[in-house]
Amino acid sequence: MITIRFFGQLTEITGRPTLEKEDSVDTDELIRLLEQQYPALKESRYKIAVNRNIVQSNTALQAGAEVALLPPFSGG
Repeated sequence: MITIRFFGQLTEITGRPTLEKEDSVDTDELIRLLEQQYPALKESRYKIAVNRNIVQSNTALQAGAEVALLPPFSGG
């Protein structure tokens, strides 16, 4: 299983702060599945972190991975 954590307005879109999914091969596949389940994610801007490290490109996922979708942060 993979744990997915949502923050900010992404929690409002999904209606939950966390979600468990069967193992996905990589982040691209996971995002495709999430956008099918929650179409409003396609219109949102966010970064992806895998095991607390922000990733810039498609990243392989292992069982037990934690993926976080992080919206833009603001503040001072």
